[in-house]
Amino acid sequence: MASGVEQPLERNKVAPVPWLRVRAELPPRVRRWVGWGFIALLLLAWAAVTAAKLVLPAFLPSPVSVARAAAEVAGKGDLLPAVLITLKRIWHALLLVVAIGVPLGVLMGSFALFDSLLSPVVAGVKAVPTTAFIALVIVWFGIGERAKVVFLFLGAIFFMLLLVRDAILGVREEHVRTALDLGAGSARTVFSVLLPAAMPQIWDGIIVCNGIMWTYVLLAEFINAQSGLGYLINTASRMQRPDRVFAGIILIAVISVCTDWVLRRVKARWFAY
Repeated sequence: MASGVEQPLERNKVAPVPWLRVRAELPPRVRRWVGWGFIALLLLAWAAVTAAKLVLPAFLPSPVSVARAAAEVAGKGDLLPAVLITLKRIWHALLLVVAIGVPLGVLMGSFALFDSLLSPVVAGVKAVPTTAFIALVIVWFGIGERAKVVFLFLGAIFFMLLLVRDAILGVREEHVRTALDLGAGSARTVFSVLLPAAMPQIWDGIIVCNGIMWTYVLLAEFINAQSGLGYLINTASRMQRPDRVFAGIILIAVISVCTDWVLRRVKARWFAY
């Protein structure tokens, strides 16, 4: 009787689409086509909305006018120096985040004492909006280049600490116990077992922090900046040039995606295990 009930249910089942199954893998070529296809669809929708004049150009310029604005700024020789200066600020801040965040995060993940000392402070400060630090950064570091780098650093360092700590804590306990049973001391266990095993996840933390700093770069470059992409966008806003504002925002998004891709390629090459 039970088998007679189950049979019709099996017949009436609709086979799920393979790519819509939970955690189903997409072939790399399909992933690329889907991603680029969706971007093309968004551009077409943007062009259609502006061509139909559903939105005033002062609020939403057309893709063509944005491309022309970018070419105009590039033709004046302002674009490349701005990109390079912004990249320099991001990478200086990222180096600081790695130099400070990785060692402290490793200590937090390896030793309960350091985790107990630092976790409450890190969790509390991380909850404070980064914009709240702008006034303090100006008071402490002025309005020069250091202030911009420090602001970007503050936007990412607390995330880095927790991501590295969690990466270390994610290493399997039996690996640690085996090393200790074989006579390895604490320092050797950290450098020979914990750190190598956690490096792929630590590198993921670096990728995340790179993305976080790109979200804060406009705020950082509003601090009395005379150069950089944030300065160009701020100037375009004052001149009421939404086409240039959109061009700057899109350029930041493109550069952020490119740096993310570079970091992921480095991870795939260095930490393939």
